[in-house]
Amino acid sequence: MKKFALLFVGGNTTRFALWEIHEDQSFKLVESYKEDLKLGKNIDETQEISKEKLEALRLILNYFKEFSSSVKADKTLVVLAEFFQRIKNKDLLMKTLQEDLQEDIRLLTADEELHYDYLSLIHSMTLRRSLVVDISGVSTQIGYIEEGRLAQKHLLPMGPVNLTERFSLGDQIRKEDHLALERLLREEISKIHWLKDQAYDDLIILGGSARSIAKIDMKKKRYPLPILHEYTLDKEDLHRLYKGFMSKNYDQRLQVLGVERDRADLLPAALGILDHLVSASGVSHLRVSGSGIREGFLLEYIEKEFGPLAPMLEQSIHNILNIHNVPKEKSFRIYQLTKDLYNALEGVHKPWQNIDAILKTSATLRDVGLSVRYYRHHNHNFYLISNAELRGLNHRELLMSAMAASFNMDLHKEAPLLQYSQIINRLDRSMVYDIGLLISLSDRLLRSCVKTITLASWHMTKDTIQLHFHSTEDLHFELHDALKLSFLFKELYGRSLALTYEIKHP
Repeated sequence: MKKFALLFVGGNTTRFALWEIHEDQSFKLVESYKEDLKLGKNIDETQEISKEKLEALRLILNYFKEFSSSVKADKTLVVLAEFFQRIKNKDLLMKTLQEDLQEDIRLLTADEELHYDYLSLIHSMTLRRSLVVDISGVSTQIGYIEEGRLAQKHLLPMGPVNLTERFSLGDQIRKEDHLALERLLREEISKIHWLKDQAYDDLIILGGSARSIAKIDMKKKRYPLPILHEYTLDKEDLHRLYKGFMSKNYDQRLQVLGVERDRADLLPAALGILDHLVSASGVSHLRVSGSGIREGFLLEYIEKEFGPLAPMLEQSIHNILNIHNVPKEKSFRIYQLTKDLYNALEGVHKPWQNIDAILKTSATLRDVGLSVRYYRHHNHNFYLISNAELRGLNHRELLMSAMAASFNMDLHKEAPLLQYSQIINRLDRSMVYDIGLLISLSDRLLRSCVKTITLASWHMTKDTIQLHFHSTEDLHFELHDALKLSFLFKELYGRSLALTYEIKHP
């Protein structure tokens, strides 16, 4: 196992993160901390970091370094955002930090910053034609990802911190300042010559301001899943937030649900940047990424230490299985048998589209709830999966995977359709029943971790579903238990379940 620590210094916040990484590339975040130093504030005239702010930065970085040493991190990386390229006393800053920390300091260029955003996104979200916007404290990175390739990039040398200061947006906003902000944004965005050349699927937003905007919209809509990654907003939602915050003073912003005190002054500027980019690009909806530059550095480190990265969903599933000490061999046997049963019953269940990711996730994570306790472990499955970091799934797929993995003989009566009606519908619930019932059947047949069971043949009549298995050992107990699901097959498909087997040695 390796421990990787990252100290990332931005124009607004300074962040520390610590991960544990295993040889199979599974990892988990074990510490995360941020300090709002706002280093990019009040520097418009001098373009220098003041002695006072430099001392504050030195102090907090030494705290982070001391903690990193105490937990015996194998690698500690210190990274400065692209913003510091534009600071006149950057050489003094770099020298001072290197002497204090005794670590190499990475000062990112604009291209490098966007590269690490790109690296994190292609390993955490499904993208085809996506506009990417990373709003940091004093700059905004814009890119275009097409079929997994970073095709275009642009740097706006402005962000919420310097725009808020320049146009006095921190408290009550005057009309002339509002209009001046919009003129500047239109002028700068018009310089992105390629922006109107594409038809984008969506706009991906990253950074602390993006996450804050998502939290506010989630609270406003009473969104039932507390997960930022893959949360979506329509352009109308964003525009209403922008207009609303431009009319509020600082204290009024704090009264809005979801607003964090350290972001209340910066939100009008962040919303203004996004609103103008959405208008100029023609994008209709936005997706939020919980991953960004920090995760880009993490993935680069994993690839360097342990080889090429696995597909994002597969890696996510491995992470969860490791965290909860679930036997992987049994998990993947359940998945394989469930997949075989699903394919065999084509024509009995509905012909669902785009089911592979949901089936794989729910089947392999069938036993994750056992890490809480045996009794009601199916219910624990739902909470653990619906709150897990499963990269490559949107919220609908995540919720359906959690429901399918939790399927038991009572789920069809208790499925939380009303609670999650913003995300799933009755048709989605029918898919969950089809997958969940077959997972339950596989789970009961594979209760023993030592028996190898395969689906050998199947036969359907108008009254019966006949399944025949090959096994390395007797299956009397397993078939007895599995046949308790027969009434559900009758209820869902109008056919009884018949199970037979024969012993086949390898």
